Amino acid sequence: MIQALWQYVKKKKLSYIIMLVTIFIEYFIVLVPTNITQHLIDKMTNNVLTSQELLIQLIILFSATIIAYISFYIWAKILFGNQIEFQANLRQRMFGKLLSMRAQFYEKFRSGDMLTRFTNDTEAFSEFMGYGMMSVLYSLAVFLFIVPAMSLISWEIMLVSATPFVFLGAILIWFQKKQEVAVEKSREAVSNLSDEVLEVVEGIRVARAYGKKELGTKRFRQKTSQLKQKANGIMRYQAMYGRLGMIFVSLSTMIVVGMGALYMKDGRLTLGQVVALQLYALYFMDPIWMLTDFIFIYQSGKVSFAKLMELLNSSDDLQEDGTTELDMIHSISFNQYSFKYMSAQEESLKNITVTLHKGQTLGVVGKTGSGKTTFVRQLLLQYPIGTGKFSINEEPVTQFVRKSIERQIGYVPQEHVLFSKSVKENILVGNPNADILDIATAIETAAFTEDAERMSDGIDTLVGEKGVSISGGQKQRISIARAFIKQPELLILDDSLSAVDAKTERKIIEHIQAIRQDKTNIIVSHRLSSVMHADWIIVLDNGVISEEGTPQTLLEQKGWYYEQYQRQQLEVEEDEDSHSID
Repeated sequence: MIQALWQYVKKKKLSYIIMLVTIFIEYFIVLVPTNITQHLIDKMTNNVLTSQELLIQLIILFSATIIAYISFYIWAKILFGNQIEFQANLRQRMFGKLLSMRAQFYEKFRSGDMLTRFTNDTEAFSEFMGYGMMSVLYSLAVFLFIVPAMSLISWEIMLVSATPFVFLGAILIWFQKKQEVAVEKSREAVSNLSDEVLEVVEGIRVARAYGKKELGTKRFRQKTSQLKQKANGIMRYQAMYGRLGMIFVSLSTMIVVGMGALYMKDGRLTLGQVVALQLYALYFMDPIWMLTDFIFIYQSGKVSFAKLMELLNSSDDLQEDGTTELDMIHSISFNQYSFKYMSAQEESLKNITVTLHKGQTLGVVGKTGSGKTTFVRQLLLQYPIGTGKFSINEEPVTQFVRKSIERQIGYVPQEHVLFSKSVKENILVGNPNADILDIATAIETAAFTEDAERMSDGIDTLVGEKGVSISGGQKQRISIARAFIKQPELLILDDSLSAVDAKTERKIIEHIQAIRQDKTNIIVSHRLSSVMHADWIIVLDNGVISEEGTPQTLLEQKGWYYEQYQRQQLEVEEDEDSHSID
């Protein structure tokens, strides 16, 4: 942790040098009021203080106060300004890390825990750069200026009065290890509370539908109570530090007063010098208070630094990025390809062999859990490449730069992800440079024109967080329009038509056939009507291709595809009959 902070200090070397100089100027100036007080008291004791000398001393005192204030302003602005900049840079670095990581990385961290690392942990770590560094520099200034000033008056009193602080330091070191455990527990409680809040926000509709608001309230109350208990544990240690500090400062004061009185009796010190010693001793209070805070800041920063480094140093375990730019997709092929998730015991895909050429449409069907989504995830390169051969343009996929592959793909996932912006802004995520005509074409292709016109502000209507203010079918079609506007070489629809009716589905499929004749498409669906136009269809069953062929060939084989087709046709006929009766 110290090394990471030191690297930042070296980058901002000039500003920290200025800060150090101004802190030392401030503490040097602090000596002036005490010296003036000592001088005036001695003068008054001897009845030799004149009005002119008093005026001069007051002018010097006022000037010293102004200089001390300016010095304080300069070093505080530099120190805490650098802290804020350090914190911002750290968060940007972490966010850049998140953007560059694939799906497997996100399986290592809970959402609430990751949020805690972005908020509490970055603040705790950067706090060490600000207030923590100030505590160290203040203590150093006391040692460099106050201790010598006391020694010039009486080094014996200085040494004896400093003895209580040696014992205080030993006690604080003993408490340090106990507080480290308390800080770690408190930080984990914050992470758990963040997880609970995110779950409640994301699942509020389900909770209300099932009347589980009381259960959510009870769980939140438990998490809050746990956090309160852990935080109170830390506060107990800090309270003990503060009281101990006051006790030992009081002991030091008693020593100064007692020895000062004896030395005055022997004529070795004047009243002004004893008062000066007492005032100097009081300057130890700030470092003592700061030391109690510093121990907490150091422990919190140490724990947070470990959490931040864990996130920054974790990888998604993907292979090294390739070096060849992919400009066009001519073919995609899997040959005896198998894949297993990191946390799974069995392979999710087994010996997959299929080839897709430019301009073709591949349909992927199968029962729930058969491996359809896992199959399309291989094309998105979200997980490490499995065993067997996975090629693009007859070259290993690992040879290509991953970002260049992403640029060729338009993807509509099962879980439609919308941002809390307008319909237009959500669509433009696919192509920020698109014009209004491109947007209109994409909306028309996704069969969303009528819905957009009925919205209060048209395509400028806000959809709410995760599209909360619109229907499931509308979410899907906005996601489809976002993929269409990109005009990708490869379009992947992962069960993306499940929330639209048969008529709308038919429109979208017709548009795909019309405008993407020379481009490649992969359609994953439970509805066979979505893939009836496909050039080739594979049926997945437990990660294995159990059937494959053209739609007509699969019907002739009278296997799972045929049975599913007959069942869905019967459901369509029954639905049409019910509508005609209505």
